This record gives sequence, structure tokens and C-alpha cells, in this order.
Amino acid sequence: MAKISLKILLIASISSFVFFFNSDKTKSCGPDYDENPFIYGLFEPSIIKDDSLSAFFLSPSFFSDYSKKSLLNPEVDNIKEWNDYFGDKYSSEELKNIIYKTSPDDIKILNDAKLNNDYSIIPKLLAKSNIAKDFIAGEYPDAFKYLTFAKECEPHVTDNRNYGWGEIIRDTSAMRNLLKDGKSFYHQSSEKFLKERYAYQCIRLSHYLKDFNHTIKLFDELLAPFESKSIIYYWALSHKAGAIRNNGDITYSSYLFSTIFDKCLSRRLIASQNFKSFDASQLYETLDYCKDNHEKTSVWFLHAYLTNDFGSLKKIYELEPKSTYLEILLTRAIDQLENDIYSYWNRDQNTTWSNQFVRLDFPNFYNFIYSCAKQENTNRPYFWYYAAGYVALLKQDYTSMRENFDNAKRILPNSETEYFDRIKILETLGKIDEKEIIDESFEKYILNDVKWVLELKKHNSDEAFIWMMKRFSEKYYKQQDTAKAQMCLGFKLDKGEYSQQVTRLDYLSNPGDVPLDKMIQFVESDYNRTLFDKFLIDNFCYSRKDLYEIRGTLMLSRFNFEEALLWNFSNIKNELSYLPADPFSINIKDCAGCDAKALATKLYTKHSFAKKMKELEIEIKSTTKNRSENYFLLANAYYNMTYFGNSWMIVDFYRSHNMDWYSYNNIDCSKAEEYYLKAATFSSDKEFQAKCLFMAAKCEQNKFYVDKGHFDHNIYYYPYDCEQKPEIKLENYRMYFKTLNDKYSKTKFFKEALKECKYFNYFASHN
Repeated sequence: MAKISLKILLIASISSFVFFFNSDKTKSCGPDYDENPFIYGLFEPSIIKDDSLSAFFLSPSFFSDYSKKSLLNPEVDNIKEWNDYFGDKYSSEELKNIIYKTSPDDIKILNDAKLNNDYSIIPKLLAKSNIAKDFIAGEYPDAFKYLTFAKECEPHVTDNRNYGWGEIIRDTSAMRNLLKDGKSFYHQSSEKFLKERYAYQCIRLSHYLKDFNHTIKLFDELLAPFESKSIIYYWALSHKAGAIRNNGDITYSSYLFSTIFDKCLSRRLIASQNFKSFDASQLYETLDYCKDNHEKTSVWFLHAYLTNDFGSLKKIYELEPKSTYLEILLTRAIDQLENDIYSYWNRDQNTTWSNQFVRLDFPNFYNFIYSCAKQENTNRPYFWYYAAGYVALLKQDYTSMRENFDNAKRILPNSETEYFDRIKILETLGKIDEKEIIDESFEKYILNDVKWVLELKKHNSDEAFIWMMKRFSEKYYKQQDTAKAQMCLGFKLDKGEYSQQVTRLDYLSNPGDVPLDKMIQFVESDYNRTLFDKFLIDNFCYSRKDLYEIRGTLMLSRFNFEEALLWNFSNIKNELSYLPADPFSINIKDCAGCDAKALATKLYTKHSFAKKMKELEIEIKSTTKNRSENYFLLANAYYNMTYFGNSWMIVDFYRSHNMDWYSYNNIDCSKAEEYYLKAATFSSDKEFQAKCLFMAAKCEQNKFYVDKGHFDHNIYYYPYDCEQKPEIKLENYRMYFKTLNDKYSKTKFFKEALKECKYFNYFASHN
């Protein structure tokens, strides 16, 4: 039987045409956490379907996963504006290559190609670029001039530290010259599009020169006069806001960042990082800068995002009920609630992660959601009913749950099919959770819904199904139905060999701790078996054969060969695999793999092995004939059943090179040692006695490794210096080696053992 098992990135972009500035480095470093630490995340934030806010889902990391969210990628907006400038003449990939992927040296080469009208020296990256060829041909000279200037600025406004450490070195003299040139180019240009970008380069250079007053002045002089506001306006505004903050005006700076957050998606992440949350008086000072209610909602949202103060939900609802910020904050709050209830961590413990979040006032939180839902004046009222229904489920108010879901379905657009599925999932959860006693009639009633959730494979249905099975298991345990409780926990979510289970049940490591008898009885019984019973049995992680083999193997580990035969292996004897080696044979050197390769004929299964052991035991008791040989065969079998032997799988399902990895029950060679000594006692053949004593010595040596804590795979498999350990002699773990050396040195076996066993050879030559 095979072992049964189961199964968070910042956007780093440097623009050539327009460059990125993060005026706050305080959140750039910190520990990473598992992206989703919740056991059950049944209220998926993705139901909002707003990529512009998806980075702000609740996450133990500072941001949720947003690396693939193109709406937040500065490149996307910038390339779009350049594409508009060129009249859709070039592909986005061409523009991306020349704007973002070229180096300053590449642009120098391109300029040389233009001066010499030489297309052969075009950088490889731009070899097939139509825009590069057009630049060389003299088209768009103003744009090419800007590109050249932007690339000259680039090294001075990027992080030039090796490996991110050390001090950033900037050539301030060169930067001031570039700033002077940029101002000149700004005034020379007649195109608003390029003037804005020259202005941005100047503003950014000034900021990195830490001339913050000049940064503010440049923005007000060069960009503020433009009535229409492109993305560049807001990109430059972030530098102004950073300069204002560096000058000490944090509240006004935060207001500007809240505006950037609301108006410019590609600066949304930066704005959220640089917004500062304060005490109440400072927060309201920031709010005083707002020109209308909508601007206030941005402030309240960022405040809630940074502090998890979900009271901001009420503030935003009062200001703008249809604000999209409400939905993202609501999902964050519900995700927090899920974590409060179903956290991996003990909520009572003072853990770093849990302390990042504010505990919710559960009843009042529900009442707020429900009251908003009833008004039906939000952007998507059905979403609020859906949220209220889920929170009602969490608080085990099943009547309110059904009322809210019914209202959601009443006003749901036909296009929102996802909601119908999700509501059905949660309704099924509620039915199970609400039921006190799981009886046959309820199993029949709920079975089709449970199967539907299992087969859905979307909308977090797997997590929902796990939730269901665990609730079933809890209820069955309370009803003292241990077998069904275990069946629910070991339910497979798919049909693969290593399929995921509701809870990974490991019957293989410690079978003695498992209710095997009850499990087998449940699987075997046809009396009154219900469809739900069959559903559990058909999808249990262990088959009928597995259960019998596990129990039989347990009996073998206890040397109860009769019970292993009669009650276990007799039921599955034709389904058992053959052992890889002969468990009754032995070699001077332990090499299970060698024995397996040498074996030409399939000799034994666990069933026939148990049968043979039983026969040998009976024969020893009933007759003196072949007693020494029979004891020797039994001794070999007991040795090979251990970790050290060629048939360890008789009594275990795992074997590792490192004994510390698993708790084995088969490391005790004392039974084998006892029988080797008996075999020697009942024989007068000195060669046979020598062989028995040598095998007893191997048992003795293995006992040393186990008893003295020296069992280490490096010692066991590369042992030839381990005889230097004085414990071996001092602790008398060489008794049988001594006897062999003293009394059997004339035997052929002694000489053979000297050649093959370095342990014994070392002992004999040093004693």
C-alpha cells in the first residue's frame, strides 16, 4: 500500500518615459505570511469583481495578491496614453519594449543609428520594432528627444545599490544639469502630452535632490495650469504630496494621497502606502481639505484599510451609499469575522498576526449590514442581502439567513448566476449546521445538495464541502457514531491516488490508535446501509482492503499471527501484494534492496507469511524435529520484520533513512535475538551456531543504536568509523562478537564474516 498524502509581490516597475516614486519606504520590508490563513474563506472577496480594489482584500501581508492586476500596473496606463499619442500605430508590446525594457545605452545606440542612418546597429530588443525604425527614419523627433532625455534621467532616480543594501549614491551635479535641461525642453515643447512628461521628469529629479520646496513649486508652475488631468498629473502629484509631507504637513499630504488613490489607479498602491492614519482630530483635519462627500469617502476608506476600523463603513454609507469602497470594506470585515471564528491560531493567544486586526462587534455589525440591505440604496443591494445572510449564518441565526438570501434572490439580475450558486452552498451549510441530530431522514434529504457542492468545483465549494463534512463529523461524534465521524473526516475531494481529504487521516503510522474494528464493521455491513452511508464509504480515503490490511499489519506487529490470518488477511488474501524479498532468508550484510533484486520468485504475501509463521510456531511446540532450523527461520523472520530487515513492510508502511522522522514500532530486535540464541542452543553444528551468534550480534548492535541514541543514517549507512565510539565496548554491546572471536574463530563462517562485515573485522583485529 502506498503512503497516502495531501497537497503573497510588489510591482517593481521602472519607467523610461515616466518614472515611479515611492515617497515612503516604511512598508517596503517585513515578514511574509501565508496569503490565506483562514480555514474557511466562504465569503470570497472576488465576488466584487473590481480589479482596481482587489489588492486591498484582507490579507496578513500588507497587500493582497495584486501582481497580476493590470489596472494597478503603471505600465498599462502609460502605454495606453502613448498609444493614443501615436494614434494606435504600434503594438503595446513594441511600446513596452522601448519604454520599459531598453537601457540608456540602448537609446544611445538608437541615436547613433539615427545619426548614421544605420539600421544594422539597432539593439536586439528593438530589431523588429517599427517604432525604433521610424525614429531612425526621423519620424516623431520630439517624442524621440523626450525618450532620450528620460533615459538620461533614469539612472539618477532609481535604486542603484547593490543587492538593495548600502547607501544610494546620486550624482547631484548631473541631476541639476538634467533638471535645467528638462525645464528648457518643457518650454520649447508645443505638445501638451510631452510638456506634461518633461514636467514630471523635472519634478521627480527635484524630489530626489530632496529640494522639496522646489518640487512643490515646479508642480504648481508646470503641471497645475493644465485643466485636463492625465495620469502624469497624478504621478507628479504624488511627488508633491511626498514633498509636502517631508516639509512636515502630514494631514494635507494625506489628503493629496487620498485624491491620488481615488483618481489614478496606477498610483493606487503608492497612495495607500503614503496615506497616514491619525487620531481623530488629525483625521478630521485631513477631512477638512476635502471638497465634497466623495473625496471624504476616499479618506475614510484609507483610514479603515490601514487601521481595520470598520466603523468607517457607517461613515462612508452616510456620505455616499453607492460608493464602491463600501463593498471592499465589507468584504474585509467579513473576512476578519471568518478569521475570528475559524482561525488556525488560538484567538486567545497574543499572536503577532491576530493583533493586526480589530475584533468586530458581531451583533451590531450584522444589524448595520441588514439595515443597509433593507434600504436597497447601495450600488448592489443584492450583494448586501447576500452579505447579511452569510453573517447571519456565522451567528447561527438561520431564520435571518434564509430571509436575507430570499431577498437577495428576489432582486438578483439573471446575469449574476454566481450568486445563486453561492447562496445555495450557504443554504446547505445552514441546513446542516441547524440540524441537532443527523438521522437517516435528514441524510436522505440533504444528500443531493451535498453531492452538488462536492461536484461544483468553483466558488470555494471545496472549502464549503470540508466545512460540511467537519460539521457532520462533530455531530456524529456527539451521537457516538465513531465510524461515520471518521468517514466524514477521511472523505476524498477527488479521485486521484493522492487525493486531498477533508482531514488527512493517517491510519498507517499509528493503527493502534484508530477504531479499525468499527470502521471495518461499518464498511462490511450491508444491513440498513443507506445511500448516505454508501456515499461516505465510496469516497473514504481507505478502501475495505486497506482497512483489513492495516488491521492485519497491526496484528503482525504484535506477533498475533492467528488473528491476522483469521480476521484480516483471510478476507483479502487474493488482493495482497507479494513481499519484495524472502522474509525467512538472511545475509551477513543487511541489504534489503539486494535481497529484493536477488529474489527471482514471488514467495510470500502478508497472508502466506502469517500462515508460515503460525505453522512454524505449531511445529516447534509439537515436535523436537528440526527445532533449531525452525527457530532460525522464525528468528530470521522476526529480524526481517524490523527496520533493519528485508521485509520491514510486514509490520509498517513507512521507512525512512532517518529514524527520527517517524515513530516506528519495528526497531526492536530482541525477539529475533532470543530465537537466534534458541536456534544455537538446539544445534550441535558449530558452523550453524556461529551463524546464529553472528545474527544475535547484529541484533545486539542494533540495540546499541536504538538504546544509546546513536541511530543516525550517516552512522548506519556509513559506519566504518563508528567503532571508534567507546560506548560499543564499554557498554558491552559486543558480547556475541566476543564469543564468536573466542570460540568460533576456526569456523568457515567466522572467516566469511570477517571478509564481509567491517564491524566484525574491526572488532576481531582490535581485541
